[in-house]
Amino acid sequence: MLSTLALLLAWLPSVQEPEAGFDLESLKRKVEEITPIVAELRGWEFKHGVKAGVHTPEQFLVYAKKEFEEEYGLEQFRATGRAYGLIGLVPVDLDLFQAFMDLLRSQVGGYYDPKSDTFYMISTFNQGGLADIIMAHELTHALDDQYFHLDKMMSSVQGNADAEFAVRAVVEGSGTSLMNLYTQEGMMKGFLQLDMAQMTEMMAEQAEMLNAMPPYLVMTLALPYLEGNKFLVQESNALMAATKAPSDEELKRAFQNPPLSSEQVLHFEKYWDPKKRDDPTVIKLPDFSKDLGEGWKLVDENVLGELGCYCLTEENLPNMANQTAQLTAKWTNAAATGWDGDLYQYYQGPGNAGLVVSASVWDSVKDAQEFSGAVVQILQKRNPALREIHLSRGNAALLFFANDQGSAKKDVLKKAVLDARPDWR
Repeated sequence: MLSTLALLLAWLPSVQEPEAGFDLESLKRKVEEITPIVAELRGWEFKHGVKAGVHTPEQFLVYAKKEFEEEYGLEQFRATGRAYGLIGLVPVDLDLFQAFMDLLRSQVGGYYDPKSDTFYMISTFNQGGLADIIMAHELTHALDDQYFHLDKMMSSVQGNADAEFAVRAVVEGSGTSLMNLYTQEGMMKGFLQLDMAQMTEMMAEQAEMLNAMPPYLVMTLALPYLEGNKFLVQESNALMAATKAPSDEELKRAFQNPPLSSEQVLHFEKYWDPKKRDDPTVIKLPDFSKDLGEGWKLVDENVLGELGCYCLTEENLPNMANQTAQLTAKWTNAAATGWDGDLYQYYQGPGNAGLVVSASVWDSVKDAQEFSGAVVQILQKRNPALREIHLSRGNAALLFFANDQGSAKKDVLKKAVLDARPDWR
């Protein structure tokens, strides 16, 4: 799954008719107005002021690309895209980096950068109630950053996309929770005015763009906001969750010891309830490049998590462009429930050959069989790159994917994996 790097984003269409966008002075005045409201709603004081800036969409994309290059490297990110394509999470020919840039260009209204302690508003986003809501969300990030050092939190899980998702669920859940309170207070007390016609138009624009994107990509970016709020307030109903706020104790616990997986976010009792706590098993595999032969190289390695396994085994994924679907979907299924840990490795060879081994462990033999059965019934029918499913030691499942150029090496990789006898536990 994809982190948003160090960018903490407000997901609303950013490109509008530039009737009344922000300049730096008007933005600073608005930040000074909203900052004390955020502090009052959270019950925490800002330790220092928050820097603010205005970026054009072009400046933002230059910045975002630089962040990608520093944290991942563009070639590494594109390798992840090829791995996702082979596994079946995104179309095989998708340029993941370009798709992500397109999504950012169309959807980001503002963001907070913890590396520079600065909140940025996109210049094409008009002033008004929606902009105020974005600021409340992003200023919450600034407040949380002053207490919990968000950049260090996100850096600590780099290389594990599932853990990145879980950390982002805490961060974005906090921002969403306070943003909801700000909206409710503002509407009741009259300091927030919303243009419903503008909101309807923007939601239609958002839906059009989201419909054009792979659901998995949208889910990994949007669900930390939706599910993160539910996780923090421990409420499975999204509408009820929007009316609640986490306690200080709950916030501090979640920030200081964040959840470790999408499983703990989607089933929040597996994090909050000591009797049901279920931390993920860490899977490790050696590098099998030498077994595959000359010209082969391990180019990507990561964790899919319960959310990724759900996407692989769900026949009809929820429509992320539909607000009702966003609020009512469960984001897991019987096949993915019982996930205990996983790791995939993507190898590239001569002539654009590609191979993936995905190793997962499950809470029980039954869970492993249920996942494997769903893979046969659903994934195998829609993804010809899935070459073999192998149950190992009862509760472990191995999936082998290969494109046509790499299929001849599938059995070589399988033998190497089994000969290594990795300790799943």
